[in-house]
Amino acid sequence: MDPALVKLALGGVATLGCIGLFFGIGLAIAAQKFHVEPDPKVEAVLHTLAGAQ
Repeated sequence: MDPALVKLALGGVATLGCIGLFFGIGLAIAAQKFHVEPDPKVEAVLHTLAGAQ
């Protein structure tokens, strides 16, 4: 195998890994920022109607 091709392939893998890490961190921050607490009334209704199928 040509060392230049191996270097190119490893560079591509590293680039895609960095992009994935960047977007993963961005999504984690967005999930924390836009988190919504569930309404207790919805939880009570779902608990009450759990066996009503």
